[in-house]
Amino acid sequence: MLALILVAAIRPTGALAGAWTLAEGTGQAIVTGLYATADSIFDAQSNVTERPDFEKGTVSLLLEYGLTDRLTLVGTGEFGGERDGDPPAARPALFDASLGARLALFEDSGVVVSGQLSGRLERAQAVGGDEGFAGLDWTAPQIEPRLLAGYGFSLGDYPAFVDTQAGYRLALGDGPDEVRLDVNFGIRPWDDILLLAQGFSTISAGGDGASYAYHKAQGSLVYDLNDRWSLQAGAFATVAGHNALRERGLISAVWYRF
Repeated sequence: MLALILVAAIRPTGALAGAWTLAEGTGQAIVTGLYATADSIFDAQSNVTERPDFEKGTVSLLLEYGLTDRLTLVGTGEFGGERDGDPPAARPALFDASLGARLALFEDSGVVVSGQLSGRLERAQAVGGDEGFAGLDWTAPQIEPRLLAGYGFSLGDYPAFVDTQAGYRLALGDGPDEVRLDVNFGIRPWDDILLLAQGFSTISAGGDGASYAYHKAQGSLVYDLNDRWSLQAGAFATVAGHNALRERGLISAVWYRF
């Protein structure tokens, strides 16, 4: 019964598959637009300090495909731009891509545990002739193992789920490693609406330079147009951290299941 509750909560909007793997031969694609600004930071002592305005806009793609019922292939890509201070102080283009797989390790009575391994490549390069950022072109390959655990349940008459994830992003080149912690909670108060509350934490681990950490909270609503298409809209904010931008932003997304 708990498995059926979970299916009702995150299917057909399966983009929050999280620890769950997709059925063999099925997949999903999510295109997300993000806009964020910041006029302050959390400094080294986690105090809020003013800084020149920062602005960012990105478009990202998530693809997942069930190779088998227990193994799901995962790929991501992102493109966008940033402005830090007054133009033309910074106008880098951003590129972020990853490819990996998630394997179901345990599933029983609504509880699922899985492991995921992915390789990731980041690239940033100056555009528009910004000489001050001529040296910004860089590539940093990374490997990220991740452990995921999820639980589907019911809150009164409403299907719900909790998904937790812990990853370690290992930098193969320059730059610090990172600890990544995610928490997702979803509840479906109506058949075609899923409410999501999410938390995302990134904490530097070793490496040269100052340490950093940022913790983001996000809330959103997902509306199912039909069995294949859904729309998402929400907002997020960096609520704590150190040596981190204090971002505020909006997201919107289109989900497609196939």
